[in-house]
Amino acid sequence: MASKTTNSGQTGEQAEPNESQSFPELTVQAEGTADRLRRVNETGKADCLETIEVELAVEHDIDSYDEWRNLVDPEYIKHGRTVEKGTVIDDLLDGLEGHYRRQSSSSYEAPDWNLTVTGSATAWRRLFIECTQLRGSDSDRADKAAIRLKQLLATDLADTGAALAALELIDQHDLDKSPDPFIKEVADGTDGE
Repeated sequence: MASKTTNSGQTGEQAEPNESQSFPELTVQAEGTADRLRRVNETGKADCLETIEVELAVEHDIDSYDEWRNLVDPEYIKHGRTVEKGTVIDDLLDGLEGHYRRQSSSSYEAPDWNLTVTGSATAWRRLFIECTQLRGSDSDRADKAAIRLKQLLATDLADTGAALAALELIDQHDLDKSPDPFIKEVADGTDGE
């Protein structure tokens, strides 16, 4: 997924992942309303564009650490903006066959769209423990990973797999963090299943 905004700077806590490793299986899912543009060519009339409102569901597998960095700002822990939701959705729409555009022009917000990154607990753990290669002891890395997973969950960007990954990290490394927010997320995510 090519992103229109990039942040190529590395923070002191991140290093390039090992290229020989496969990236964890994470998928971006977006659902919402868009305008579909198509050219209408009626005999004897000038070409014109017709706009049709459509409901879309788009999925894209994240294949690399660079794609992840283009999706989620790696410095969100410092300045708070986790994702430019509108830009991500625009990039997904650009990848579709045909011409689609969101009805909102904001790069940060897309109120009529749901955007989620889905993956297993194992995939989320690998992303933060192996792929971002946080510095410090295993316990320090697990603590930082749990913080970042909590932030992604708070923005409704991550799915239940992220909450499960955080619970596993808290338990495995005996972290001094309350598991309650993650337990609530898992309970909310499994209602009715």
